[in-house]
Amino acid sequence: MSRIAALVVAVSVSVPVMYPVAHACGDKFLMAGRGAKFQRAYASVYPGKVLIYSQSSKNAKTAIKDPQLHKALRQAGHTVSIIDDWTLFENALRSGPVDVVLVDVAEVSRLQPLVASSVAHPDPMYIVSSNDPAPACASLNCRLKSSDKPLKYLEEVESVLKTRAKHAKNS
Repeated sequence: MSRIAALVVAVSVSVPVMYPVAHACGDKFLMAGRGAKFQRAYASVYPGKVLIYSQSSKNAKTAIKDPQLHKALRQAGHTVSIIDDWTLFENALRSGPVDVVLVDVAEVSRLQPLVASSVAHPDPMYIVSSNDPAPACASLNCRLKSSDKPLKYLEEVESVLKTRAKHAKNS
């Protein structure tokens, strides 16, 4: 009796090994290492040029200085320039086309004349320190905080670029 049981177990184990596995649609993605790369899953519908001025942020942990934010913006398809010097920042605004400018809200008085005189008229996005909201934010509609995650920045940049694309289409 035990010989028959051993033979049945041996046959039941070896038969499935002899036949190749037929993968159904999508089953290949369930195998280890063959899934979709989620870091590259977000692609911008409206890619644009993003200029970041990061010198004015006093807190080193703010998202504007976060390399993950810069990487996420680039992976989404945006062209990203990070500038720490104000004179270089001014030259970058005057010289090339820029769609979105990310700056700390403390730079609003220096940035507004530059944006008005720029050929591309970029949309400024002001970042507020999460523990110290500036009084100017009420009139500027500051939607980003320094503590926000890179995905929030991506969503806001995409929203601004979508609005710019609609205005350009209507013009």
